[in-house]
Amino acid sequence: MKKVLIVEDEAALRKVYVMLFNMQKFKVYEAPHGKLALEQLDTVKPDIIILDVLMPVMGGIEFLEKVDVKKKYPKMKILVLSNLSDPKTLDQIEKLGATKYLLKAGTSPTELIDAVKQLLET
Repeated sequence: MKKVLIVEDEAALRKVYVMLFNMQKFKVYEAPHGKLALEQLDTVKPDIIILDVLMPVMGGIEFLEKVDVKKKYPKMKILVLSNLSDPKTLDQIEKLGATKYLLKAGTSPTELIDAVKQLLET
């Protein structure tokens, strides 16, 4: 069973994502911000993280800076799901090890699940 860690500060949206991935037979973990996700990382060992950028306590970019994905977790995939789409932010998250970026407002639940499944196959 593949493990997904959903890092999203909007509780209602996080709940929807948790439900969707549970229905798809994923083992689902969740965190309302990057700091809590960071604390769970070594015990959960997710196959993929769905990460928002703008969150209280610790945002997605700071999370990526602290994790050092490429060195410490080379097999783990990170899908950034955010409404930030400026080129500077996109370049920064790519350099920090994000595997894929999706615009939150333009991504349906089905598209999100399909993107996650596709990333886990590569």
